[in-house]
Amino acid sequence: MDIKLSDITQRRAEMLGEVGQAWVKALPDKVRQALADYGLTFVDSLPGGSASYLAIVTDVSGAERILKVVMPTDLDVTAEIAGLQAAKGRGYVGVFATDAAKGIAVMERLGSPIADSGLAIQTQIERVTAALQESWQADTATQGLVCGEGKADWLENHIRHTPAKIGARFNTQMMHLAVDNIDARRGSWRKQDFVLVHGDAHEYNTLAATGDPAGKYKLVDPDGLRFEAAYDLGILLRNWISAYRHVEPMKALRNRAAWLSEQTGVATQAIVSWGFVEIVSTGIHLVELGYVDEAQDYLQLGEAVATQMTST
Repeated sequence: MDIKLSDITQRRAEMLGEVGQAWVKALPDKVRQALADYGLTFVDSLPGGSASYLAIVTDVSGAERILKVVMPTDLDVTAEIAGLQAAKGRGYVGVFATDAAKGIAVMERLGSPIADSGLAIQTQIERVTAALQESWQADTATQGLVCGEGKADWLENHIRHTPAKIGARFNTQMMHLAVDNIDARRGSWRKQDFVLVHGDAHEYNTLAATGDPAGKYKLVDPDGLRFEAAYDLGILLRNWISAYRHVEPMKALRNRAAWLSEQTGVATQAIVSWGFVEIVSTGIHLVELGYVDEAQDYLQLGEAVATQMTST
């Protein structure tokens, strides 16, 4: 059994220090125990997963499944499992067995990411939005979901303190405006409207539903949040970053947000606020992980949008 971790998972394990290294060390035993517990046969490791280990396995009937072992993170390790349980396969990947305490899930095997589908960007956005809307119908009383207020606090802390921690400098105006947008959302969200929020619905986290004639897609790797839907839609402004390179950034950002608002009934400005926060946060996080070149698209977009936000 060859246990292989993706590069980004290895980097995140290193960032977690002793906790991350302990997880890596214990991983082979965890996988072997899960195989025995659920009557699974190991086939191969999968290259995907940004904070987890993934393997193709077969069950007693010979059907292929995905075994996932979640890495401990800054948020509760049971949050992803709780999110999968709450969705019950609606908009999210279906699960056959879970162990929240161990961070283990046995899931249906899906197809390729929508990023590799050849579909136009707007069509991809439509499919991801449809999956999110389906998932928002889930029961948010599921135990173990993380309150979105904590996510907002984490984002503010990340934006305020990570630059000093990693010894990096970022545009001051952009940083202050990102924190201001988080504060603005705190003053506007309505807890009674909170839904099951994925928290990272991007083009590589949206996979084709196997054998679905309608071309349906499902989401994987949820954060398991109970939060406002605008946060999920803001993520869709951060994604497909290349589409902003040859257009007026703020106009393109608002146009995408306006379309999302028309489809979902969520306020355009709320979507824009979270989109901007996520663009800035992602740029900082990529630098933190050592992906400095990849971070530039996000940081340059964040600076351009911040300049236009403050001039209007």
